[in-house]
Amino acid sequence: MRTLPTFAVQVRRLAELRGIGVSSLARRAAVPEPLITAVLDRTEPDPSMLRRLAPALGLHAGDLFVIAGRPVPHDLAPLDPAAADAIASLSWSLTYLPRAVAELHRLVRSLPQQPRPEPPSAPAARYQQYPNNPGGLMLRLLHNRNLNWFGSAKYLFGIGRRDMLSASTIGMIGRGTKTLTPDLLVGFAAFLDISADDLGALTGVDLAGDRPPVHPDAAEVAQLIWHARRLTVGQLQLVGDRAHAIRHERADELSPERRCTCPGRPSLAA
Repeated sequence: MRTLPTFAVQVRRLAELRGIGVSSLARRAAVPEPLITAVLDRTEPDPSMLRRLAPALGLHAGDLFVIAGRPVPHDLAPLDPAAADAIASLSWSLTYLPRAVAELHRLVRSLPQQPRPEPPSAPAARYQQYPNNPGGLMLRLLHNRNLNWFGSAKYLFGIGRRDMLSASTIGMIGRGTKTLTPDLLVGFAAFLDISADDLGALTGVDLAGDRPPVHPDAAEVAQLIWHARRLTVGQLQLVGDRAHAIRHERADELSPERRCTCPGRPSLAA
């Protein structure tokens, strides 16, 4: 089973992709250069270093904790684990109603921050714990967006434009019993708000060759998913209600003969 590169190698590769050296990375992170050198020499970074290093590399701070194999701090973790199914349920509208994406993203960003539901989040369920391999990192990043196996499969199909996989197959990718191929990596990158090149550097998956297309609204959908991770299940139900209303508004605009009846896809009028 392929293991992940060390964190030092991952940081070095990300910096190389951005064309920045040690001095530049230190300036961006606002830390002394020897501290960056120490990280690149495999010294384990402390939490404050990870928080500073993330924006210097153009990454979300919570993601860099995941990449470093460290627990995501409470204030950086998804707000409400119970909201995972609600995020997954938005996938149809975000995939098949193009004009809904921008409106729903604005709605997600406009909703106020709520207190973290009680009791606090429990440690990851046993089935969400993965080995130190490329697929395991991919799944940990997906869970950091409050996406479960089912939601990941739906977005991989709709936004990543890949074959529909079962939820259990997504789990197999995390456990390494199904290979994280370049094609799958590009599909996941479409809604992870992390570029395929960055994911290739982090996982060691070779992305040489043509890259299949993804959904035209993939970039904004990825940002919407990231911002939705700070919402409660109740707030996401409001977003889902608006998505449902947009769907029916769109259906009313179309004559019956133009309504979508594509095999394998719900009708807009449904």
